Amino acid sequence: MLKVLSYAFLAADTGQATLLGLLDLTATFDTVDHAILIERLRLTFGVVDSAVHWMTLYLTGRTQYVRYHGEVSNTTHVYCDVPQGSVLGPVLFLLYVADVIELVKECGLIPHTFSDNLQIYGHSVSADTQELVARMTACIERVRCWMASNHLRLNPTKMELNLAQFTTSH
Repeated sequence: MLKVLSYAFLAADTGQATLLGLLDLTATFDTVDHAILIERLRLTFGVVDSAVHWMTLYLTGRTQYVRYHGEVSNTTHVYCDVPQGSVLGPVLFLLYVADVIELVKECGLIPHTFSDNLQIYGHSVSADTQELVARMTACIERVRCWMASNHLRLNPTKMELNLAQFTTSH
């Protein structure tokens, strides 16, 4: 948050307002599709041969069950998730969502990610804030569509859009 706030103060020094969109993903680590992730590792990041084979073995073939009060559910195969609590889990998630960073930049806005949170912000002079709001709104819709097509969901109850105009004195 300090990075985002620092950029907002720098923009204020030049008389600009900052628009900040705060997005939160729902059940993020549980919804990463193994097939999409493996394909993205191959095509986007050039992971090939034994490395992609190793990643495939790491992600696939896992099962889970629930134990509650001594009762055990049926075992099911896991097709979507990144193992939480592992060193690779957060890295694999970041590689999975790396395209959304470029999408935000294409909208002329600045992305900042942390775990399952995405901050999108931009700056404009006061006269252009409506254009900035329109660009942010269109960008958030593009992010939502990208998320949906990659089996991820934004949590609408935790989304915020804030316009701040700081005044600075010298």
